[in-house]
Amino acid sequence: MSIASILVTFALVDNVVLSRLLGISHPSGFPGSLRRSLGVGASTGAIICAASLGAWAMDGIFLLPLGFTFLRTPVYVFLVAAAAWLLAEAVKRFAPRMRPDCSFPEAAINSAALGVVLIIRRGSYGAAEGLVAGVAAGLGYALVMVILSAIRQRLDVEQVPRAMRGLPLQLVSAGLLALAFVAFDRAFLARVLGG
Repeated sequence: MSIASILVTFALVDNVVLSRLLGISHPSGFPGSLRRSLGVGASTGAIICAASLGAWAMDGIFLLPLGFTFLRTPVYVFLVAAAAWLLAEAVKRFAPRMRPDCSFPEAAINSAALGVVLIIRRGSYGAAEGLVAGVAAGLGYALVMVILSAIRQRLDVEQVPRAMRGLPLQLVSAGLLALAFVAFDRAFLARVLGG
C-alpha cells in the first residue's frame, strides 16, 4: 500500500470514529468546543503514533522472536498508557502554556488509540507505514471531532424539537456524516490513487 493510500484510508475510508465506532468516550457524545475537539484529536493522534511505533518495536524485538504473541493486547494497552503519560510529561515540562483543554488520561483510555494500534499491527505495517497510519488516524479523528463539534454548536442555536435535543440529534448528525464519508470507499480511492 502506498503512503498516499494509507493516509487517505486511515483518515477517511476507515475513520476510527465513523467506521469503527472507536473513540467516543464522552457521556454527552462529542466534545462541545472546537478547541477541545482539536486538543483531544491532536493528543489522540500523538498517542497513536507513539504507541504504534512502540508496538512495532515490541513485536520485532520481544513478542515474535520469543513466541509471546498472545501477550500483544496487554502489551499494547501498556504502550498506549505509557505514550499518554510521556506526552503529558513532555507538555508539562516543555510547553506548559500549550497544555490542551483535555486530560491525557481521558485520551489514554480512549479506545481509538488502542484500536488503531491493533489494526496497524494486524495489518503487518512496517515502522514508517505504521507511523503514517497513526498520523492519518489522528488527523481523521481530529477532523471528525471538529466537524461534529461545529455541527453541535450550530444546532445549539437552532430550534430543535425537545425530543431530539442532545444525544439523539448528535447521533443523527454522526450517522449523516458517516454516510458522507462512505463516498470515500476503497474502489473510488483505487481509481483516484491508481492502485
